[in-house]
Amino acid sequence: MFTIVDPAELKPADVYRQACLVNSKTSRGRDRGWYQDPFELPFQWHLWFDGGREVCSATFSRQDNRWRPGPVLPLASLTTGEGVADLLGALLTATHFGQRPKALGVILHVADEFAMAEVSGGHATVADGAVDLSILHYNLIDDPCEVLVDHEVSVATTSWRLLPFWGAGPEQERCAAIALSRSREAFLQTLLDLGREWRVPIRVAVTSAPVETLAALPLLQPGLEGGRLVAVTYVKFTAVFAITASGELRSVRSLLHRGSSLLPSGLGDILWNMAISAELTRPGKVGAAPPQVLLISDNPVVLQTATKELEAYSLSRQPIALQTLELSAQAALAAIPGHRPEFLVYESAQVEFARSGPSPLVRSQTFPTLWSDWLVKCNFFDTVKLDSVYPTLPDLRLLRVSTLLVYLLGAVLLGAVGHGFYSLMTAMNHPSWNLTPQEVKRTEAAQARILAERRQIDVTSRLLLPRSKGWSTLEFLLQIFPEDAGVRVDTFTYNVDAARPAASAVKGQVAASTGFVRTWVLRGVATTQALELLNELNAQRGRAELFQRVAKATGDPSYQPDPTRLITVTHTQGRNPKFDAAAGPTEIGRDPLVAFPFNFEVTVSQTLSDKDPLALPTDKPF
Repeated sequence: MFTIVDPAELKPADVYRQACLVNSKTSRGRDRGWYQDPFELPFQWHLWFDGGREVCSATFSRQDNRWRPGPVLPLASLTTGEGVADLLGALLTATHFGQRPKALGVILHVADEFAMAEVSGGHATVADGAVDLSILHYNLIDDPCEVLVDHEVSVATTSWRLLPFWGAGPEQERCAAIALSRSREAFLQTLLDLGREWRVPIRVAVTSAPVETLAALPLLQPGLEGGRLVAVTYVKFTAVFAITASGELRSVRSLLHRGSSLLPSGLGDILWNMAISAELTRPGKVGAAPPQVLLISDNPVVLQTATKELEAYSLSRQPIALQTLELSAQAALAAIPGHRPEFLVYESAQVEFARSGPSPLVRSQTFPTLWSDWLVKCNFFDTVKLDSVYPTLPDLRLLRVSTLLVYLLGAVLLGAVGHGFYSLMTAMNHPSWNLTPQEVKRTEAAQARILAERRQIDVTSRLLLPRSKGWSTLEFLLQIFPEDAGVRVDTFTYNVDAARPAASAVKGQVAASTGFVRTWVLRGVATTQALELLNELNAQRGRAELFQRVAKATGDPSYQPDPTRLITVTHTQGRNPKFDAAAGPTEIGRDPLVAFPFNFEVTVSQTLSDKDPLALPTDKPF
């Protein structure tokens, strides 16, 4: 085991070293179970305690959706954490789940206390929204003294969570704070320490049993409607929830049992006053129905006692319509150890079935929110603060990748050094080191012959490159004047001359290659349309487009425009003295020159430098 220090207290280098230690000494970088909620893990251990003599222990496997009796947990172990190692060792075998769990979620359902407190600013107004409740929720976890009306609460001994009242009306309290004691954290912390020591993800949660029972109502009684009080009795207290006609939670009260009493004193008056406050009945109105009360308990004696007390209260004081629900007789709880409804809400199959079912309560905001949001966020054991000292899963994965890259870089470096050493040894042991002077001379002579032959091949190949083709020249003329261009070419000449050889860098030597100049000269007569085509050659863009068309049509690379190839055009034009605007077809037939108003002479030159790939070599191949 090693000690984890809060990263906020460490320097960046120490944070990196601690992350490397966590990555190497734990399985956090490879097992997602360390970062999941206990309700999401496939193997769960549920503990329920109401202040009696025994702890209800049950295991749940999400893979086969099956409940099994859990190991017996003594009350002393729940408080002090003694003997937890043996219990955890038994849970990590195949005895309680049918197979060995790789991660374990431990959920403690607290049913021996249900304290309520008023929240500052918890009254609903028109401008209030859900965002305010979210802020209150996190502020209550971080600093409850600033959120609660009572600023003298003990943060060290109590955990607080926010319970919204989704059915609160204007100027009514829209939320309340629920408090649970932190006296069992020693037991849970022992489980976490053992999980870290054994490198098995152990995730824990502490929940409020009365709220879980409220969330299980649509699963226990699918046809149950709203507009009633729901009273859940435990050994030490009774929790009463007021539900509006639309199924929304409006208010909650926690009623303590005095002495060894099974019920709180004055239960009838309390229920009547809550019903009036929640507008579940209208006393004095003709035909007003009495308030509906659903009493839930696992003790038949409690149900009988409550029935007698409320029947007497109805006859002597105010009418109350009572309905009882005995947990041990519910078919939905038959397979759950202890018949606990708090366990039922963690069966995802049951919740999804109820979500899509016809239950009136499912159409409210309260119960779907309890299932999907509240039970997960309102973990009374602050695991977020514990997890914040460890690197996150993406951080550890990035660390592993970077470590692999460092190892790979080291291997490449060692391979490069080894290859260099091997090459050096190979070169040192090459037979050429043992050659005699005569053998060296023969080798140098053979190499000189090979170099001479290679030069001859290169020069010959460059000499044989196609630089000037007759049919490409004809295509050049056709690309200047397309069909029916209105031109008559009298003479067309094409000439190729070698350019002046460039001066060599070494005095007295001739450059290795020389460029050449190609010249096209056209003379003839033209119409106005043809002169426009010739005038386009005066622009650099027009000249480049002409040579581009010729290169594309012929596939001849010598026509391909290039910044190193200079193209010039000399264009002269004048009036045709033989032009006769009034000439008819007969005169044009005898002398076609009378139909063209202009004569022209165009000289197109292309200069390829000695750096051009088609430049002529000056060396003789042989």
